[in-house]
Amino acid sequence: YNEMEGFLRRRTSYTILPTPLPSDQSGTLNDFYFTDSPTQDLLSVMDACLHNLYDVPRAKGIFERLRQSEKGDIILDTRVYNSLLYAYLAMVASSQDLPAQAGIWLEDFWQLFGEVESQPGNVRPTANTYAV
Repeated sequence: YNEMEGFLRRRTSYTILPTPLPSDQSGTLNDFYFTDSPTQDLLSVMDACLHNLYDVPRAKGIFERLRQSEKGDIILDTRVYNSLLYAYLAMVASSQDLPAQAGIWLEDFWQLFGEVESQPGNVRPTANTYAV
């Protein structure tokens, strides 16, 4: 009972977000916390396509478009890269009866893995990257 009472009386923590900038201005923190709706939509569609390997080629296309846009730089973190790496390897495993297709996915995997290891910025390999 005392533990529950202490838990209920603890201080509530708050997260203070910066004030959004006007729509005609841009900033790194603003783009991170207040990503525009089309970019959020693309990221959501990409996550849905990667779920259970539903449509990995489409997810790959969305990922490439986000990487080419300035908006994608801030939201494409290591978690997204790891999800794609995992999906690429899963596609290799699922296309064992099609060696040419498996080879393409394996090439894509190694290319993206190399970029994660050598790319400066907010994408750095983690333990999960190497566990894939």
